[in-house]
Amino acid sequence: MALSLALIWGTSEAQSPADVAARTQLDTRFAPFYHGVASGDPLSDRVIIWTRVTPDSSSSIPVKWQVAPDTAFSTITQSGTLTTSDAEDFTVKVDVTGLQPGTWYYYRFETDGRFSVTGRTYTAPVGDVDSLRFGVVSCSRYASGFFNAYGRMAQRNDLHAVIHLGDYIYENGDSSVRAHFPDYEILNLDDYRLRHAQYKMDEDLRCLHQMYPMIPVWDDHESANNSWKDGAENHSASEGSWTDRKASAIQAYYEWMPIRQVDPNLQERIYRTISYGDLVDFFMLDTRLIGRDEQEALTGDLGDTSRYLLGPDQLGWLADEMKNSNARWKVLGQQVMMAPLEIFGFPFNTDQWDGYQAERQRVYDSILTNNIENVVVLTGDIHTFWANDLPGTNYDPNTGANSIGVEYVVTSVTTENGGFPVGGGLIQLGNPHMKYVDLDEHGYLILDLKKDRCQGDFYNISTIDVPQSYGESVGPHWYVNNGERFLQEAQAPGNPSSGVMAIQPSKDAPNPPLVSVAQPQSELAFLGLYPNPASESFTLTYYIHRPGDLQLQLVDAQGKIIFADERPREVPGLHYQTIPLDDLAAGVYLLQLVHNEQVVTRRIFKR
Repeated sequence: MALSLALIWGTSEAQSPADVAARTQLDTRFAPFYHGVASGDPLSDRVIIWTRVTPDSSSSIPVKWQVAPDTAFSTITQSGTLTTSDAEDFTVKVDVTGLQPGTWYYYRFETDGRFSVTGRTYTAPVGDVDSLRFGVVSCSRYASGFFNAYGRMAQRNDLHAVIHLGDYIYENGDSSVRAHFPDYEILNLDDYRLRHAQYKMDEDLRCLHQMYPMIPVWDDHESANNSWKDGAENHSASEGSWTDRKASAIQAYYEWMPIRQVDPNLQERIYRTISYGDLVDFFMLDTRLIGRDEQEALTGDLGDTSRYLLGPDQLGWLADEMKNSNARWKVLGQQVMMAPLEIFGFPFNTDQWDGYQAERQRVYDSILTNNIENVVVLTGDIHTFWANDLPGTNYDPNTGANSIGVEYVVTSVTTENGGFPVGGGLIQLGNPHMKYVDLDEHGYLILDLKKDRCQGDFYNISTIDVPQSYGESVGPHWYVNNGERFLQEAQAPGNPSSGVMAIQPSKDAPNPPLVSVAQPQSELAFLGLYPNPASESFTLTYYIHRPGDLQLQLVDAQGKIIFADERPREVPGLHYQTIPLDDLAAGVYLLQLVHNEQVVTRRIFKR
C-alpha cells in the first residue's frame, strides 16, 4: 500500500548551524568513524580499544585494528581484524593483549581503506611505581551544558587515565542548554544506543577518550534515576519491565563504553580491580544495580542490618581484595557519598551510604579488623565538591584521630548543582569531618598519587554555557599522608615526579587525524536507524555537511517503490527523522537516501 508523503516524512528536526557546530563539528575526513575512538580498563599487559563504524549499508563490516608504540605505526605491536554488525550496533571492542607494562601505545582502526583518528593509551605499570596522576569526573548531562571539563582535561597532557564515576549519560528527555535525543525518556535498547551515540558525538568527549584510557563505572542515570537492583525511582509499571529495561541499559553500556566485562555469565557485574604496580589498586564498585536494596524514606530504619548497598557477594569480594592488596593506596571508585551528611541533625539523603548505615559499618569493620591503611574513596553523583574524613567511633575533627579513611567527592561536568537547603558553611558546622564543601562549581578532580601521600586537587571550569570555553580556576588541595587516615590542606597542586610520570611529548597529543588521503569527502553521514526491526515507526539520524538535494525512497521486497520524496537544498546540520510504518505490511523494505551523488541504503524490517 502506498503511503502519503506527509505521513512518512513527518517533520524534520534539523538543528541550527551554530548549534550543530557546537554540538558535533563533524569532519568528513573521519568517516566512517564519526564517534571517535576510546580505550579503557588498562592492565599491565592489555587494554580495551573501542570505536564505532557508521556504515554505508546494514551488512556486516570487517574492521582492522593496529596498536603501535609510535604514531607513524612503523612497528606494529599487535593487530587483527574483526567483524561488526547491527547486532552490536556496529561498535568495535578489542581486548588487546601481549603489551608491555607502563607503556604509551597508539591505536587506530581501518575499514575499506579509511582510517580512524589515532588514539593514545597507557598500560598499567608493574613493580616499583614512583607516582601517577588521574583525572576524576562524574555526572555529564548533555542537555545541561557543554563538556568543557572534558576538553580541558584532554589539553592537560599529564594524566595516565581518567576515572569516570558514573552518570556518563542521562536517561531523561528534557533539555535546557542542549537538546537530548531522543527527546523523551529512554526505555529500550534502541533508545539507550541512540543516547550513547549522541554523547559520543560531542567533540570534547571524543578528544578525552582519544587522549587517555578511561576506567568507568555506571551510576543510576545510565539506567534510570535512583535505581536499585529491582527498580528505580524513575521507572513505573507503565514503562514496562524493569528487568528488561535494566538489561537494555547494560547491553548498550557494554557496547558503547571501553570497559572489560568481568564475568560473561553475570552481565550486571562491573566491580573489578585495576592495579598500578605497588602504588595503587583501584577497586571499582557498583552501588546501583547488582546488590542495592530499595532506598528507605527518611523515617525508615536506616540502620537495618538486613539491608545492603553493595550486596553480600560484592562486599565479600571488596574485603578480600583490600586485605590481599600489596599496593600503597587502596582507592575505592564508587558512586554515592560514603561520609555521613546531616542537615539540622538528620541524614539528608538516603540514596547515599547514610541510607545503608549497617552496610557502611561492615565496610569500616573490614578495614579496621584487617588493619588496612591508606583507604581513599572517590565519589560522584552529588554534583558538588567535597573533601571528607570518614569518621569512626570517637572521631576527633581537630586531629583526625579515629578516621577510617578519606573521601574525595567530585562535582559534575555539567549537571545542575543545587538541592541543599543550607550553604556549605552551615553544612561543615554540623559535619566537622567535612573539610571542604563547594556547592556551586562544575569541573573535575586531579588525583595525584605518590608513595608518601595522596592529594586531590579541585578544578573549577569557568562556564558550561559556552562551547569549547576552557577557562578554569584551581580550588583547594587536600592530601592524606601515607600511614594516616585524615585530610590536611596543601598550599599548591601536586607536581609530577620523574620516572613513570613522564608523558609523551605534546606533539603527539593533539587529535592526529591520520586519515587516508584517498578517502572520499562524504557530504552525507548516515549515523543510525532505530529500531530495526520496527513495528510502528523508526528514527533515522543523518548529518548534512553541505547543502544539496536530498531524495528518499522506500522500496518493498519486489522492488516496487512505495514512495519517493525530494527535499531540494536540504540545509546542513544534524537531522533526526521519525517515520511511521503503521500502514505497511510486515516484511523487508529498502530505505535509500540520495544526497547529491552519494547513495546510502538500509534494510528496514517491519514487524
